[in-house]
Amino acid sequence: MDNIALLAHAKDYIDDMAKGIHPLTKAEIPENDTLNNVRISRCLFYVSEVLEEVIANGGVTAPAPKREKKAEFAPEEIDWSTFTYSETPVGISQIAKQINDCKPENMKHLKVTALTDWLVDIGMLDVITANDRKRKEPTQNGLATGIILEERSGMYGPYTAVLYNESAQHFIIDNLPAVIAGGFNQKRSKKKLPCTKSSFFHG
Repeated sequence: MDNIALLAHAKDYIDDMAKGIHPLTKAEIPENDTLNNVRISRCLFYVSEVLEEVIANGGVTAPAPKREKKAEFAPEEIDWSTFTYSETPVGISQIAKQINDCKPENMKHLKVTALTDWLVDIGMLDVITANDRKRKEPTQNGLATGIILEERSGMYGPYTAVLYNESAQHFIIDNLPAVIAGGFNQKRSKKKLPCTKSSFFHG
C-alpha cells in the first residue's frame, strides 16, 4: 500500500470514528463511548480535513508561506512629503508613529527606544530613579533643544510627561541618520556618535 492509499485508509477510519461508527465493524458506537464526546468528534473531523489536504498535495504537507524579510529602517527612503510637524508638543511615541506612517511597508519600524536611547547617549535625556522606578528626563541641553516637562493627570494620578516641541521634533528628524548609523534601532551594542546640526531633510 503506497503512502496516498495509506493516508486515504486512515482518513476513512477517522471519518467513521468522527461520525460515531466503529471503523472495523461499522456498528454504531454507544452514545456513552468516549469517541462520541463532542470535543473529540470535532478534533477527529479537523484531523480528517488535514489529511484531505495532505492527500490532495500528493502526500506531503504544504510548506509554510515564507515571510517577506523586511529591509532595515532607512531615513533616506522615507516619504517625508507626508510628514507634518506638530505645533503642540508631543510625546516621543507620537513622533515615532508619524515617522513609521511615512515609511514603505517592506521596511522595519523605527523603534521608540531607538530615539530615546540615542537622546540619552548624546546627553539630551538623562535616566533618573524616582520612587524605585527609572524614567527619562531632559538634561539642560535637552531643555535648550525643546524637550520639555509637563505635569499631567492620568488614570493613576498626576505624572510628569516628557514632550517635544517643534524645534525638538526637527532636531530628531535632522539626526535620524545618526540614530540609525549608531545601531540604536538594532539589537547590538550602541556606539556613541556626535549629533549633527546639518539637516538631511528640510521640511
